[in-house]
Amino acid sequence: MFNNLKYLVREGLRNAWANRLMTLASVGVLVCCLVLMGSAVLVSVNITNIMELFEDQNVVMVFLNDTVSGSDKSLTVADVQQQILSVDNVDENNIEFIPKEKGFSTLMDRFDEKLRIMDTLGDTANILPDAFRVGFKDPTRYETTVQQLKDLPVVYTVRDNREYAEKLMGINQTVTVVGTWIVGLLLVVSLFIITNTIKLTMYVRKLEISIMKSVGATDWFIRMPFLVEGVVIGLAAGIISFGLVSYIYSAAASAISDVLATGALPYGSMVGWMLLAFIGSGVLSGAIGSLVSIRKYLRNDGGINDE
Repeated sequence: MFNNLKYLVREGLRNAWANRLMTLASVGVLVCCLVLMGSAVLVSVNITNIMELFEDQNVVMVFLNDTVSGSDKSLTVADVQQQILSVDNVDENNIEFIPKEKGFSTLMDRFDEKLRIMDTLGDTANILPDAFRVGFKDPTRYETTVQQLKDLPVVYTVRDNREYAEKLMGINQTVTVVGTWIVGLLLVVSLFIITNTIKLTMYVRKLEISIMKSVGATDWFIRMPFLVEGVVIGLAAGIISFGLVSYIYSAAASAISDVLATGALPYGSMVGWMLLAFIGSGVLSGAIGSLVSIRKYLRNDGGINDE
């Protein structure tokens, strides 16, 4: 039994090497498919995580009109805070005044070079209004409370995280739809190339297959080397795709962390299931492509009963 398995695996590897140009083409297309699929999944997972963080924070930024530290100065910070606290759902233990200078300093830390160039042109801190960071008691009344804050005369605008969530949801849907179509197209192309790679091997070994059948070889014994060839193609594509996506994600996560305070999800928390997903998808694709081509060939040209 072990010797038979060893022979079948060796023959499958030999087939892959004998048609290495077609094998490389199959691996290349399947890698493109898996990289796009993995990238789309990672984008979707991170967008979902960011949206959950927005919801968990349950916090908005309330920007004030020119009434506290501007030219008007008709109200003190305490006066404005009392007006904000008059909104029923505002959490009195989760409110913080952020003067324009502090807000600008935060932006300077996040976008250092660009804003420092702007700062040389004048008093750029005045481009920002004073603000309050406000938390809510009841997240189910989020939209109503935001509207009540906007209606206050001292409020210039409210930065609502829901707006970002909706934009992220739109991006997520776009990535899902476009990614699905591209991956589907590439998957069809990769299966087509894999099936033709296997067919080429079978035509080269047509006489050998006929002799094996005539001496009593079973259908599955004949199929196995070609199935191994397809699995080898899928396994190689899965490993290469995992390496490429890991590198791309690490570089992208580093760039994202410089822009978004939330950052990207650590890849270490996903590496296990991502590796299994890439290898599993690659092997499954290779096996399916092989089985399809073997079935058609043996039924039409091999003179073998496929039942």
